[in-house]
Amino acid sequence: MLKKSKTPILAGLLALLLLAPGAAADELADFSGQKRLKSAIWRLAGFLPEEGGLTRSLAVPGPDGRPAAVISLTFSQALDPWPESLKVTSPEAGGSVIVTDRRPFGGANLRLTDYGLTDYPAEGAPAEKLTLLLETLGQRLMSRPRLAGFTWRAGPSGFEWASTKILYGARFGPSDLYLARFDPARYLLKPYHESEFDKPANIRGWGEYLPSALTLINAGQFYPDRRHMGRLRRDGRDLFPDDHPRWRGFLVSGPRKEGQEPASAIIDLENQGGLRPDQYLNALQSFMLLDRTGRIRVRDTANLASRSAVAEDREGRLLLIMTPAAVSLYDLALALQDPGLRLVQALGLDGGFESQFLRRREGKTFQVRGPYSLSPGRALHLPGYQPTLPAVLAAEPRPAP
Repeated sequence: MLKKSKTPILAGLLALLLLAPGAAADELADFSGQKRLKSAIWRLAGFLPEEGGLTRSLAVPGPDGRPAAVISLTFSQALDPWPESLKVTSPEAGGSVIVTDRRPFGGANLRLTDYGLTDYPAEGAPAEKLTLLLETLGQRLMSRPRLAGFTWRAGPSGFEWASTKILYGARFGPSDLYLARFDPARYLLKPYHESEFDKPANIRGWGEYLPSALTLINAGQFYPDRRHMGRLRRDGRDLFPDDHPRWRGFLVSGPRKEGQEPASAIIDLENQGGLRPDQYLNALQSFMLLDRTGRIRVRDTANLASRSAVAEDREGRLLLIMTPAAVSLYDLALALQDPGLRLVQALGLDGGFESQFLRRREGKTFQVRGPYSLSPGRALHLPGYQPTLPAVLAAEPRPAP
C-alpha cells in the first residue's frame, strides 16, 4: 500500500499552510487545526479522478449551483496520493492559494504562495482560513452521490449483478465497483480453504474446483503460513476454530435449526441482536467495515489497495463487492454508504493482490483481480499478478428440499 512516509509530508505540508510568507517555522506549533487540515486535504484529493494524470482539477459548485471553487492538484509521482502542489481558486473566498511541497519533504522546501483568500472569513490566520475553506468544499462534495447510478441485472432466480463507478475515494486505477446480490433463501455463502484441495489456486483455479458456485470472491486475511485469521467453518466443520481476538464480525449461513434464525446474516459481536456464530453451519470471521448504527469501523489511513467486501442490505440480502481501484478501507466504507446500495452492515475481506472476483452468467465467466497494494514505504502496481488464494467465499445454490 502506498506508504511513502506520509508523516513528514503531512507535517511539512501543514507547516507550510500555517505560515504566511516570511513567518517563522516554529509557528506550526501554534496552529491547533493540524489534524483538521490534514483530513480536509485528504478528503478533497479523493474526489479527483486519476484520469487527469499528474495534474487533476475539479470544479466544486456552490449552494446556488454556481461555481464556488476550482481545485487543482499536481502530483510528482504516479503512485503518490499526496500532491506536490495544491491550488484552490475561490471567488466566494476572495482569491486563490497555492501550496507547494518540493522533495525532499519538510522544512524549508515547503511553501505557501500566492495567498489571496481575503474574504473567507474576513478575519483569521491564513492556515485557519484555508482549513475552513477546504472543509466547506469537502462537505459540499460529500453530500453528493458517492457511486454512479446503476441498474441491477437479473440472473438465475434470487441472483442479481451490477457494476458501477466509485465517485469518491478511487485514487488510482479503474474506479469500477462490481456487485453480486443474493437472496439467502436460495443461495448459501460458504468458505473453502486450500488445505482441502490438491494444490493452491488463484480465483480461476478456485472456479475449476467449485463449478457449481455462481460467484467467488477471496476470503479474509491470512497468516504467513496461510492459515485463515479467525474462525472458518463450513457445513458444521471448523476448518479453523480459533477466533481472532479483535475482529468482531462474522458472515454466517445455514442455521443448524432451520426456521429459527435468518438463513444468512452478518453478525456484529458489538450489536449481536440475539444471533451467535455457533448457531450456523457456515461461518467466516473478519473485521467490521460498517455497522447498523452507521458507524465506520476502520481507521482513516492512507493505506490504499484493491478491495473486497461482503455486505447485508435492508432486505436481508447478501452482497459480494469488489473494486480493482486503489482505495482506503475508510473511503470504501464512505462509498458503500451511498443510499443506492441500501446497506446496513459490511465486513471487509482481504485486499491488494488477493482481492479477486469471479462471476458466472449464461455459460460465461467474468473475472477481476486487484493490481494495487500501496502503503508507506511501498508502492506496487502489478497489473499482471494474480497470486493464489488460501481461502475463498463461494455463493452456491441451496440444495433442493
